[in-house]
Formats: sequence, structure tokens, C-alpha cells
Amino acid sequence: MGDRRIATAALLLAAGVLGMLGAPLTIVANHPDLTTRTGRHLAAGALAMTALVLIEVLICLFPLRRGEPWALWAAAIPLFVLGLPIFIIDAMFVPERTRFATLLPQGIGDLFAASILAYLFWVRHGDEERPSRPQSPGVPPGD
Repeated sequence: MGDRRIATAALLLAAGVLGMLGAPLTIVANHPDLTTRTGRHLAAGALAMTALVLIEVLICLFPLRRGEPWALWAAAIPLFVLGLPIFIIDAMFVPERTRFATLLPQGIGDLFAASILAYLFWVRHGDEERPSRPQSPGVPPGD
């Protein structure tokens, strides 16, 4: 799976994942009051999301780009454990007047990441089923 298509898709995914930094940056920009439990939880959440994004970028840039199969599964985890649940929570609880502005960038990012991951899974699955070299019609395999 270590071909140019994989490397390009992995780089695009790494760049796209950086968009998930919008949420922690928004949290920190509002200067949560660290003397309160809620403020400390907001800061901890922002730090955790930042750490997850940075790990995801490293997975995309190195093992996924080289085509290591485990890295594809590891790259999918943040989308399903963080990206989609946060989108659903925001869709349910963000005030109506700001819902579109909140959900549009998230939805675009989630769809972008899901599309690239689907492509990577498709390429990997397709590579496993295709012969290693094309055969000419009428020539037995191995000739």
C-alpha cells in the first residue's frame, strides 16, 4: 500500500485534521476561568483535543504515508470518537442563531476526512485483490 496515491491521501488527511484544532482554539480564546471546575474541564478538553490532533497528524505523516495497515485504522479513530460525536452534540445544543456557522466547517471537515479515509480503505482493499502485475489476455499467470 506504499504508493503515491496513499502518500498523497495521507498528506491531505494530515492537513484536513488540522481543522479539528478550531474547537480547542475557540475554547482557549474565550479564556476559561481556571479557578472553576468548568474552566479547568474546558482547558483539559482543549489540551486533550490538541494532543489527539497532533498524534493524528504524526500518524498521517509517517506510518500512514508509508502504507502501514494499522495506521489506517488508527487514523479513523479520531473521526468516529471525536469528530462525529461533537458534530452531533453541536447540532443538538448550539443555539439556533449560530448553528449554521458552527456546523458548516465541522461538517465539511468531517466529510473531507471520511472521504479520504474511505478512499484509503478502498485503495487498500483494491490492492489486496488485484494481481501484482497485469496479465496479457491468453497468457497463463506466471509467464
